[in-house]
Amino acid sequence: MPYAVILNTASVASTTGGTFADTLVANSGDSLQVGNYESGGARVFAAWGIDSVHKAELAWYYTRTASTPDQTYGVRTQIPSTALGGAGTNAAFDILGEGPVINVFKSDSATLKVTSTASDAVVVSYLTEYDDLPGVSANFASWDDVQNYQSSTAGYNCNPVASGTAGAYGAARAINADDTRWAADTYYAILGFSVETQVTTIAMRGYDWGAQLLGCPAGALYLNTRTWFKDLSIARGKPLIPILNSNNVGNTFLYACDAATSTSPKVDIYCYELSGKPPTTSSS
Repeated sequence: MPYAVILNTASVASTTGGTFADTLVANSGDSLQVGNYESGGARVFAAWGIDSVHKAELAWYYTRTASTPDQTYGVRTQIPSTALGGAGTNAAFDILGEGPVINVFKSDSATLKVTSTASDAVVVSYLTEYDDLPGVSANFASWDDVQNYQSSTAGYNCNPVASGTAGAYGAARAINADDTRWAADTYYAILGFSVETQVTTIAMRGYDWGAQLLGCPAGALYLNTRTWFKDLSIARGKPLIPILNSNNVGNTFLYACDAATSTSPKVDIYCYELSGKPPTTSSS
């Protein structure tokens, strides 16, 4: 069964303003439609977002009542962007909480509407887990297996820049573009990221997880995301740590996405160098 975890981001660069007056649109390359999984199911298990200037309220819903109970507001949740020093300082707030999920169903799509102030940018990113998504062969490992295969600890620099359009992904940057020290033909467990400057979302795409986007928040409340994937794996009791073979570093890319324009977070990728390939979801 091809297991998958996919990051999607939806945004609006300049809101009309008003009570749920704006609908967020999937970023280029992303989709708000639930993938056509086969056995098992799918669920959103992590989400975060920001309003660029003012506070906002999000209404997030699906057509299936087993996902959200109605198509008027569904899950209503506040984005207190002006807290703790202002939206530009915060860059991302938790939307879903730790533990709760939204079960989602194929042939359905998410709708995300926002109450905001005119001319704000709003960005929401979320991770969806699929038990069995055909066409995806993703290498994720458990924390126990990663520890058993650890040979050393490393950090590598990569410097993606957010788009000049608020809420959009910036240009792709290969993870070896700024730091070429990756050992040849070696497996790495990507534990998380650290940033110099807060940003809404750090996204990552590579062959080793089915060419799908993964990612994490990197706002002021998330500045210790060095172990983001390890923490997700432990919290959910599932293999959620991406495994990368260094032969693919030239085709593995980082992206920055922010409610501000042209943010340059200067990312360091925190990882374990491994003695070999641990048991992964692609081989289970």
